[in-house]
Amino acid sequence: MWVVPCFAVLGLWAGEGAPQLDLRDARHVRAVYLDMLGRTPDAAELELAAGGRPSTLLRHLEASPEFWQQWYEEELYYLLLVDNFRPDDGSGVPLPQRLADGRTDVLAALRELVSSSAFHRANPGNDTFVSVVFEQLLGLRVQDNLSLLEAGKRMYDGKRTSLWGVAGSSQADVVAIACAQPGCAEHFVRRQYERIVGRSPAPADVVRWGAELAEDGSRFPALVVDWVGSPAYAERLQTMRRKSDRQFLRGLHVDLTGRPPDAETEQRLRRALAAVADPGPLRSVIARALLETAGSGYPPRRDPVDAPALVRDVFQRFLGRLPRPDEEEVFTLTYEQCACEPGLLVRAVTTHQEYQYY
Repeated sequence: MWVVPCFAVLGLWAGEGAPQLDLRDARHVRAVYLDMLGRTPDAAELELAAGGRPSTLLRHLEASPEFWQQWYEEELYYLLLVDNFRPDDGSGVPLPQRLADGRTDVLAALRELVSSSAFHRANPGNDTFVSVVFEQLLGLRVQDNLSLLEAGKRMYDGKRTSLWGVAGSSQADVVAIACAQPGCAEHFVRRQYERIVGRSPAPADVVRWGAELAEDGSRFPALVVDWVGSPAYAERLQTMRRKSDRQFLRGLHVDLTGRPPDAETEQRLRRALAAVADPGPLRSVIARALLETAGSGYPPRRDPVDAPALVRDVFQRFLGRLPRPDEEEVFTLTYEQCACEPGLLVRAVTTHQEYQYY
């Protein structure tokens, strides 16, 4: 429900529109940025996108260092390599930078993460390590593959044995053999597609994409461009999808300040959100706190003021859509009769449930 101090209570919006990616629609542009970069576009990016072609925008975003940083951060959370288990690049070139430069690819990067000392620390012991490798890399239920689990544990312990017909005798061999299975690339593309498109892919597509990626890991950005430009993605935009914690935090900061939060702030707030069963109320608290410290981005109230124009701008800026007539009427009356500042309208929108979706 909308709750604007004084008297406004409205229902959640249900979107309508043709199933196609339309960069003239700010909600579409916001969704593309959230899915590819993990944040909303700033005002200049939104304006630039509106005058361009979808293919041009998608190629621009996949070539951005932010695209790889977004992928990297999502993979760390998927593998639970966070907080004390976050990998340390030390004096080397960070993995996202090497991906952006073409010095490695996503499957090699995934293998590097699972082979890291951070992953070993996060998953100590033969049973935990092998179980997580099989589940996270291949999507296997170890309860249904106990013989494989036992063979993997023996290999982890240094005993020469075989997995899928390949011999090995170390932790590194467990990872290398698992990564070499066709199911590794297939499980990877399946979960990447679900993360970006928000739907399960067709099994035949998973096999095809997995084979393509196994042959040439550098094709991953092109696959993402194809997915976001597909009818399936455009169709998904007809329904609202909940933002991940990272999308919410980074999008909120961009919407209010024009820039993403620094890494320390993002990780601290993300830990807080991950610690609660329902992050919705805490998200609203974070939105109010940032609004109080950063401001709404609007100048102080001046009279006379074009209240309907302000209301339309707030909705467009934070939700990517214009208000319905009833919403515009209630927000306008609230603004005019309560003599409030623009920040009150911004708070009503950014703490509303709809803002947590895209």
